[in-house]
Amino acid sequence: TEGFAPKQRRHVLRVQTSRRAQINLNIDLDSPKVATQDNLAGGEKKVYCRCWQSGTFPLCDGAHVAHNKDTGDNVGPLILSVAKSPTDVNAAVDNFASSTEKKSIVGKLSGMFKKKKSDDGLTTKERLAKLGLSALLSYGWVSNMSYAVILSLSWYGFSEKTRMSPLAPGQWKPFLAVYAGFYVFNNIIRPLRFGASVIISRYFDNFVGFIEKKTKLSRKWSIAAVVFLANVLGTFAAMGLGVRIASTAAGVPIFPPKP
Repeated sequence: TEGFAPKQRRHVLRVQTSRRAQINLNIDLDSPKVATQDNLAGGEKKVYCRCWQSGTFPLCDGAHVAHNKDTGDNVGPLILSVAKSPTDVNAAVDNFASSTEKKSIVGKLSGMFKKKKSDDGLTTKERLAKLGLSALLSYGWVSNMSYAVILSLSWYGFSEKTRMSPLAPGQWKPFLAVYAGFYVFNNIIRPLRFGASVIISRYFDNFVGFIEKKTKLSRKWSIAAVVFLANVLGTFAAMGLGVRIASTAAGVPIFPPKP
């Protein structure tokens, strides 16, 4: 008879460690638990570390890039942002008005362009940008109206002095020299334009809301309608009316008579 050997079995020994490897090797090691609590304002964004390697923990400093390269890991930061509420614009305008109401008009508006930072750590330019679309729309409208005014003043001054219309043959170039002087002045008073745009930005926000409510358009198309009505049609209307008033006051027709 042919003998046979007993069947052999392989036994796999599985060893399970009692605890996983520690991932936090640097931060608050004496604390039983590292926890972070933070508050974000409307429009604010923060990037938090998840690799425990950041030198600015709990905020991310990009240390996960080197960590992933060295270990083959794929960790990345936690990015949190809070959408800006439509009421933030009005609140910012109210804060601006209350904080400057004791100053003179010239002082409160000219101070807007200074680079000195306020208590929130922002310059006025940065604060204006933070106000959002309403402030940008109002600033565009205020700027267009100011250019319409200097066009009218230039037209009046040129017509009054030369007794000729800027549209008369050979008069456009001399007129532009007069306009350039007013243009320089308009840049000097730019802080006034910034101040006015902050003050009236709430009305642009209300105007967008009014169009959105009455026409049932989306907010994007309501904004487009406001831009067209106020910043396009409004600008051309202001320029035409200003030139008409200037030519009437100077007693010189806009269009020179044909010879």
